[in-house]
Amino acid sequence: MAVVESPSVGRNKLPPNCVKFEVDPRMSRHDIREYLTKIYDLPVRDVRTEVQMGDIIWNSKLDYQYRKAMWKDEDKKFAYVFMSKGFTFSFPKMFEALEEDIELVKAMKQQEELKDKLNERFANRNRRVGNFLGS
Repeated sequence: MAVVESPSVGRNKLPPNCVKFEVDPRMSRHDIREYLTKIYDLPVRDVRTEVQMGDIIWNSKLDYQYRKAMWKDEDKKFAYVFMSKGFTFSFPKMFEALEEDIELVKAMKQQEELKDKLNERFANRNRRVGNFLGS
């Protein structure tokens, strides 16, 4: 069983008392509930499961009539576990922001500022189009 990080915004957002796990395909709802309550002492209220089909690799992507499946990834099973109302779960931060990422963000901001300054010089200047056309 592994905890899967769910998005914090959007249509796939989960309520604060819900946790998404990737489980073995042979586990049932009852197995998941017993595992979490007996081993981890979690207040499980409801368990819902979802099976996602693995990707299929075809021998020909365009020929739909005669194509054959060459390989299929294994199916994955996910469990949405709802805890009691007072329980809140937040995904743990395993890695802090790396210094390289911080430096990259600073460089991007600096580049945006320089771009604005460069554009100011050329935005409203006199291009002397009239002299070129002879007027």
